[in-house]
Amino acid sequence: MEKFAALKKAREDDGPCPSDYWGNKNPRCPHCGTECSVIENEWWELYEEGEHEVSCPHCEGDFSVSVRVSHSYSTDKQEDA
Repeated sequence: MEKFAALKKAREDDGPCPSDYWGNKNPRCPHCGTECSVIENEWWELYEEGEHEVSCPHCEGDFSVSVRVSHSYSTDKQEDA
């Protein structure tokens, strides 16, 4: 399999920043294109912001995942308010 074949194909079809490869709930392998579950693969380090290296459980290709964390807090539901 060609290195990053799925990502290269997506760039050909969708342009330099294909929507299937950024801002997802789970990372998509740039080699085979499979969405990889953080929970099923126990990639707990991906809950921390930054760059992380993982291996695809489907094709065994190594790739980096860039993580951006955003928190949101609500206090609008209060008893006796």
